[in-house]
Amino acid sequence: MQSGTITQPAVLILLGPPGAGKGTQARMLEEEFGLIQLSTGDLLRAAVQAGTPAGLAAKAVMEAGSLVSDDIVLAILQDRMAQPDVGKGIILDGFPRTDGQAAALDALLTKVGQKVTAAVSLEVDDAAMIDRVSGRYTCAACGEGYHDRFQLPATAGVCDKCGGTALKRRADD
Repeated sequence: MQSGTITQPAVLILLGPPGAGKGTQARMLEEEFGLIQLSTGDLLRAAVQAGTPAGLAAKAVMEAGSLVSDDIVLAILQDRMAQPDVGKGIILDGFPRTDGQAAALDALLTKVGQKVTAAVSLEVDDAAMIDRVSGRYTCAACGEGYHDRFQLPATAGVCDKCGGTALKRRADD
């Protein structure tokens, strides 16, 4: 791809462990090419909060401490891919994770006349991954990311992007 030019909707997949930089790379791709980052975890949380049928199904599973089924994840992904803002393409952040999810994604993309443009596996050694994950936090309002050592906000406790003051750490970190 050349900078700023995409002729058909792109479907990029970023794979890697937590702290590998998937979110960081996705944000740069969003800015450069106008793509939309889709994190299945974020999509699940948003669907639960919005009370969609798939979100309600996911909520029950998540509250029981179980993993959300591929069918529910794919339903939520399909709903999001139908939104008009994904016209230039999407970046799938950490999805698919299994052969079953890959096959289901392929079927979904075929159904809507798309295919995977590229998949990138980001690798990081264990020590760096732990350091990255243990220090990261985000703005609750806009999602801007920070880190205790690598990227502090200009004013402590205040988001550089939106001015929000509710900075939080992910529960799964």
